[in-house]
Amino acid sequence: MTRPRIVDPGATLALSRRTTRRHFLLNPDEARQIEQCYWYCLGYAATLHGVIVHAACLMSTHAHEVITDVRGEYPRFLETFHRNLAHCTKAYRGWPEEVFNKKSTGVHALLTADAIIQSIAYLIANPVEALAVRYAKDWPGAHTLPAHVGTRIIRVQRPAHYFDPNNPNWPESIELRLEMPVALELDYGPELARERITERVRQRRHLAWKKAKRTGIAFVGSRRVLRFAHTKRAKSYEAFGSLDPQFAAAGHRGAVAEAVKRLRAFRAHYERALRKWTAGDRNACFPVGTWWMRVCHGARCGPAP
Repeated sequence: MTRPRIVDPGATLALSRRTTRRHFLLNPDEARQIEQCYWYCLGYAATLHGVIVHAACLMSTHAHEVITDVRGEYPRFLETFHRNLAHCTKAYRGWPEEVFNKKSTGVHALLTADAIIQSIAYLIANPVEALAVRYAKDWPGAHTLPAHVGTRIIRVQRPAHYFDPNNPNWPESIELRLEMPVALELDYGPELARERITERVRQRRHLAWKKAKRTGIAFVGSRRVLRFAHTKRAKSYEAFGSLDPQFAAAGHRGAVAEAVKRLRAFRAHYERALRKWTAGDRNACFPVGTWWMRVCHGARCGPAP
């Protein structure tokens, strides 16, 4: 059983999900079918669950998104998004097994404006840091550039795979706007925020170039990326058993201290309420931000300490 999580309306989150055994199941293809599936599934889930998307990037073995969970139901958003994307990918690839690994989706809250900038810049520079392409704009799959944040509107048609055209639940086309995060608008304004993101992406890109030069590993290039088979697996070293962060604050110690204090109080309150619930007390009051017990069991929620 996973530890209880805080689900807050209006929280800005960084998301990531990996494919099973690091297979290249999400690798871009020349027909751009996987990119179409990704944008359609993301746009559909975002519209259904009231999620605002700020940036997104689909790599060969994993996906990254930065979103704002307006209504406080991102677990439902993830369920819808990943289920549809997995089914569509299986139908297109002819893949008989699961698409995503069994580990939970990586989710961490972005507590400050600088943390949002760093997270978006990391997402944009990911194809470069993976030594796939020299510039993020050259990545042949779904990606975001600094200029896209707050300006780009993605219009995508319903994929031919998995989605039944006779089912009215699947719209023929979906429009997804990449919105500027409110925190960046308030702290910097749209233009300055995009400049800060661009500067951070440039820094990460130069570090990747130095790494390529130091190690002697050449960039793959967009043409070779498109030729990779989806059965290929990533071979780069990955630390086993590493922990997923709960939040990021870009070095703001006060924000981190406050978040740690709140998380500890939330878990203590949750554990006390859960003990009462399992003892048969259906009036047990769980802390605000409780998700599973509230949504699936109808438990009462009240203010945390």
